[in-house]
Amino acid sequence: MKTLSLIARILLGLIYFIFGFNFFLNFIPMKHPPMGKEGDASLQGLIGSGYFFQFLKTVEILGRLFLLINRYTTFFLLMLLPVTVNIFLFHTILAPSGVPIAVGMLILNVFLCISYFKYYASVFTARPEILGPDKT
Repeated sequence: MKTLSLIARILLGLIYFIFGFNFFLNFIPMKHPPMGKEGDASLQGLIGSGYFFQFLKTVEILGRLFLLINRYTTFFLLMLLPVTVNIFLFHTILAPSGVPIAVGMLILNVFLCISYFKYYASVFTARPEILGPDKT
């Protein structure tokens, strides 16, 4: 299980590495496949905001870095999970040509969250208590 988790962590990290840095450096010229008017409108709206993709790609690059060096892995897996789910939904609903990579990313991300589940156990506490010197 450790070897499989290591491979999944490195693969997910590399995917985010390649596509995160490609946004800024454009070393892989990518043509966007036809998506239909909803997909085009969605993408143009995000690009038109002027900040969204810069922020998103910075988060992806940071997440990738920490996944690859295995530091704060559980935090960055949770941080990247909504990004991965959004990539999956975008390609499933609006741009089906990207579904294979989106499914792969989702499987890797969910598998890693399950692999590290023991670190998330406290998040699922129904009624957490506030800890500290003043427990009255």
